[in-house]
Amino acid sequence: MPTYTYRCPECDLVFEEFHLMSETVDKCGKCEGPVERILSSPFNIKKNNNFGKKRPGNIVKQYIKDVKKEIKQEKHRILTQEYKPK
Repeated sequence: MPTYTYRCPECDLVFEEFHLMSETVDKCGKCEGPVERILSSPFNIKKNNNFGKKRPGNIVKQYIKDVKKEIKQEKHRILTQEYKPK
């Protein structure tokens, strides 16, 4: 079962849930407000014809590249929304 990351826009709580792909989390456990799922890049090694030839360093470099892309997307999403101080 995969782990999903969620964020509550009302109280800014970020939490992870371990559940089936067919299940969803609708409410925050802290304030009972609605939650949104945050994209996260799992460390996933895909098998292909060159799987045995991949070097661990290249796999880590690709993972870092994917995480940087995710951070850039999240930063853009946050900057384009209206700022709501607590």
